[in-house]
Amino acid sequence: MLCTSGIWVVKAGREDDFARRWQESADSVSLDFPDVTFRLLRDRENPRRFVSFGEGWRTPDQIETARSSPRFQDSMASIWRLLDSGEISTLDLVAQVS
Repeated sequence: MLCTSGIWVVKAGREDDFARRWQESADSVSLDFPDVTFRLLRDRENPRRFVSFGEGWRTPDQIETARSSPRFQDSMASIWRLLDSGEISTLDLVAQVS
């Protein structure tokens, strides 16, 4: 299973703007990849820190296609302006306990 994740530190006072723009971006990507579930979590101890997950990608090519689309690039440009820092990753499942 492939997942994507992001760790985002948002500029002070821009947290609501970030959450809204992240939601818009995820909504847009999910139109083309309806099997992927997107989640955004907020750190209780540092409310400027968010972690996002995209679960259910089938291939690395799907992720590349999504990230290279003009719509995604535009939405990410608006998101990056709200950040102090951010990083995105593509992750392989190594272990699972349920």
